[in-house]
Amino acid sequence: MSPRVSVVIPAYRCEKTAEESIRSALRQTVRDIEVIAVDDGSDDGTPEILARLQKEDARVRVITLLKNGGVANARNCGVNDARAERIAFLDSDDLWEPDKLDRQLAVMEKTGAALVFTAAVCIDERGEPTGKIFHAPETVTANRLLSGNDIVTSTVLVQRTVYERHPMEHSHLHEDVISWYRILKDGAKAVGIDEPLARYRVTKSSKTGSKVRSAGMMWNTYRCLGIGPFRRILCFAGYLLHGVRRYWL
Repeated sequence: MSPRVSVVIPAYRCEKTAEESIRSALRQTVRDIEVIAVDDGSDDGTPEILARLQKEDARVRVITLLKNGGVANARNCGVNDARAERIAFLDSDDLWEPDKLDRQLAVMEKTGAALVFTAAVCIDERGEPTGKIFHAPETVTANRLLSGNDIVTSTVLVQRTVYERHPMEHSHLHEDVISWYRILKDGAKAVGIDEPLARYRVTKSSKTGSKVRSAGMMWNTYRCLGIGPFRRILCFAGYLLHGVRRYWL
């Protein structure tokens, strides 16, 4: 019998945080899940941690990639090996509240949404709250997404068939924006739960943590999506305003 949800966790050089993240998935009130940890060519203690957790809990499966291929490829490898019809993404340094999946499954079944996301509390490198909450609007459209991404990947629950039509690509860009944009552009419905059911770690080395680098990546993400020059400028202005509201107001 297939699990209700497949949780996909890309893991690369995350020996300090991987176990806590995986255990937050295993503590879900929805017990009928599988956790697919994709070791993306780690050369630290990550493989040993993943192997131990796989022995401890039969719901954990480890996929080992011999060469680091980036977070988009790792997530896609996990999805390709998944057995459930619904996929949840969790980064190896983020955490979930115990009822996250339960709440999302209920909303997905009630609304018929293909993608359900939630708000997230921001935490620092030590796991302490920063005081910021990334709120989740009631819904997001493809056009709105271009002016600011409100969908935190570690909060997403998505129908597998929908994701497989528009998998992530280009890990050097905002691979999540590319996938969500194409999913929404294809007519799928996204619904947000504005309650912080996840804890999102923001570090200086992360894409989100480096604001200048993130902005440059967003500009190139527009180009990848085929957004024309004039519209690109308008969207980028909205993206900058969104960032000011999100991080400083």
